[in-house]
Amino acid sequence: MFDRITLRSDLSDCHGQLLARRGAVVSTEGIREAALSARPGPTRLLAETFLADDVALPLGDHGYRYLFRSPQAQAAVARVLLAVELPDVLYDELAAVKATDPARHQHALATAAVASRMLAVAAGESRVPPQVAAAALLHDLGMRHLPARLVRGGEPLRGGEALEMAEHPFLGAWHLARVLGPHPAVDAALSHHWRNGQGYPDLPRRPTRTVEVVAVASAFAALTQSRAYRSDPFDPRGAVDLLVAEAGAERIDAYGVKLLVHALRGGQGEVRVLRFGRSRHGTEPAVNHYTPIAAPARGFL
Repeated sequence: MFDRITLRSDLSDCHGQLLARRGAVVSTEGIREAALSARPGPTRLLAETFLADDVALPLGDHGYRYLFRSPQAQAAVARVLLAVELPDVLYDELAAVKATDPARHQHALATAAVASRMLAVAAGESRVPPQVAAAALLHDLGMRHLPARLVRGGEPLRGGEALEMAEHPFLGAWHLARVLGPHPAVDAALSHHWRNGQGYPDLPRRPTRTVEVVAVASAFAALTQSRAYRSDPFDPRGAVDLLVAEAGAERIDAYGVKLLVHALRGGQGEVRVLRFGRSRHGTEPAVNHYTPIAAPARGFL
């Protein structure tokens, strides 16, 4: 089972504070224990940080025009994101991501905005917890701990590179558990590539529905944004076509994909009666070197 890794190097935050030493075993159970023993510090509102100005970026992105089609929808999502509360050390991490990997920063913002919109059309704005928006914002933090050649490379992953990439959910979840304690962000970091058990890592139980929403939002955001390994982004319809196919193959949560389609249609009607079509009319990139990563057979011990 791929439920643990052995750290290849010391794991530190952006200030050099040690989080775990090289050779330490990071497991799903260990992450839970780290969260339970953590002592979270003071927090402050995202509205009081540098991110306040960045909230508008995904809301005005042409690729997301169907999700945020009205000023009311944009304002509702902005209110959720601005109400996020995190400790300063995590705002510093997000600032480091923005400075060193702007594409990853845009991905975090887009995932948070898309997930918030999906939940708002399902349950109403007042029932979208800012903690879930925070989870979406932080879900890919583990990528900051990977070598730049993996994060920003444009070539297909080869040999052990795919396995090294598959470690990032453990790295992000451990980091967040140490800082936040039990929090949806820890679960989102660990679970966003789980893909109905066909992805990674192996989990002791199925993720919560809200964490599955974050995973679908992350996939949609990744498909519709520029990446070094493909010539162009998918257009929104092309991204949905691919996610619908993945849901049909049980490689992603079908309800989450339905919720995304529901939000793209403006949130009219009921999600439960929505049915996926079979025809595909979206646009895909002409060149795509994306490397699917299968779950390793066992943990790296």
